[in-house]
Amino acid sequence: MKKVISTIQNALEYLDKLGPQKSFQLFRNLGYEALFSISEKVDHKRLLFLSQNLSEQEIVTLLQSIQESILVDLIQNTVPSDLVYYVKHLGLKDLKFLAESISPLDVSKINNTIGSKTIVEILTNIGPDPAITYLNAIGIDSFLELTKTLPVKDFVPLTKALTPQECAEWIRKRSISEIPALLKALGTKNAVGLLQQVGFQKVISILSVLNPEELVNLIRTLNKMKLPSVGKQAVKKAKAPQNKRTSKRKRKSL
Repeated sequence: MKKVISTIQNALEYLDKLGPQKSFQLFRNLGYEALFSISEKVDHKRLLFLSQNLSEQEIVTLLQSIQESILVDLIQNTVPSDLVYYVKHLGLKDLKFLAESISPLDVSKINNTIGSKTIVEILTNIGPDPAITYLNAIGIDSFLELTKTLPVKDFVPLTKALTPQECAEWIRKRSISEIPALLKALGTKNAVGLLQQVGFQKVISILSVLNPEELVNLIRTLNKMKLPSVGKQAVKKAKAPQNKRTSKRKRKSL
């Protein structure tokens, strides 16, 4: 009896908040059973918020494209306004991929640490698949430390210059704090250029001898040096050999 009363109350609230037209469209496209099944497993206020702020097509696609057990965790562990932002700016395909690739608790941790706008900006510039590969390689705590310390405009070039495995090795061998420190000291463009030109392994070897501050000072000293120019040696032109027939004719004429 309580379940019936709760179902009627939820239905009336949908009608009141969404209006009859949108409510009946959702009921028709999703089915009463599917809609109230998920309403029983999550706070229906959250589901109502999503229904109010997403189009009928968006909410239907969201509920139909993601497996219910994953979707329940996603709705429960994500602030409703952030989830709406992801649907609007990230797209359901990428949202589905992320929901299936990251645990609900990690989704909540990432969201609470760097925010939905930063997440969307990173995923848009790097791509969901490479971002997940990076996260898995270096671990969620290191990933959040980097993305929290570095602006997106610096974090994105870093992921282009360092593979996830190289970044993980750097963190393991040195420290995660050294990466943003070096980027800040050299400038991101210069640091990325150094990695690309010299190579990751050589940079790590240099840092095992010189700390970031000493490396920066060395680079500054080298930039101030006026190296002697190396002059090109003059190349003497070899004399062209005389034609034998021509030389014989000259002798006869003599």
